[in-house]
Amino acid sequence: MLRSLVAVAPLIAAMMIVVLLVEPPALTPADRIPALRVLTSPSLRLDPEAIQDAIARGAQGRPPSYVLQRVQTSSDRGSSTEAAGLVYTPALRVAWAAYRRQQVGRPLTAAEVPLWMTSPVVYVALRSPAGAAGRPSLAVLPTGLPTCCRLPQPTLAKPIWVSTTTEPLARFGAPDPFTDLSIVAAYPIAIFEAGIDIVAFHRIDSATGPASAEMRGRLRHADLADWR
Repeated sequence: MLRSLVAVAPLIAAMMIVVLLVEPPALTPADRIPALRVLTSPSLRLDPEAIQDAIARGAQGRPPSYVLQRVQTSSDRGSSTEAAGLVYTPALRVAWAAYRRQQVGRPLTAAEVPLWMTSPVVYVALRSPAGAAGRPSLAVLPTGLPTCCRLPQPTLAKPIWVSTTTEPLARFGAPDPFTDLSIVAAYPIAIFEAGIDIVAFHRIDSATGPASAEMRGRLRHADLADWR
């Protein structure tokens, strides 16, 4: 077993270097300018001390998760213990990269952390709404506001980019979080605060008329209080 680990360690380490250097998914031309304003804002990036803290946290063990607790309906009935999705902050992305590098005996240094990893955006990984076929729609809404059935769907923020694969998570070393993962999207970090729901949904024709099948998530107050 030890010989096998020694043999594959250089390969894994090389893969991690790729993970650290590859940019996030390409943006559409319509998104490029506002996204660049967010990604290049120096006042919102992780400072050197925060980067070092994130590296130290990842080196100590598997990073924690910020869970979007599932809200079972579009009405405001509170969150369940079931996860609708996960949120990856800049510090959490750095911590995951440091954790993976620590596993292969090549500790991550601050100089190796690319700018995209520390940019002031959050990655949101959401599970699929029941019966969804294809990519669901996304909305950022005040708590309890339904997604059915206005067109266009009101939303407090549009994603900077959207992916239907786990590739954006793999770039910084996070595993596939759900067997029914449907979408990964990036949002400006400023949208996450109390009273906000993140919803993946698709429109359906029900027996009573048009409706939305939702996967609605809400951050716990405890997570927002300890946001890193």
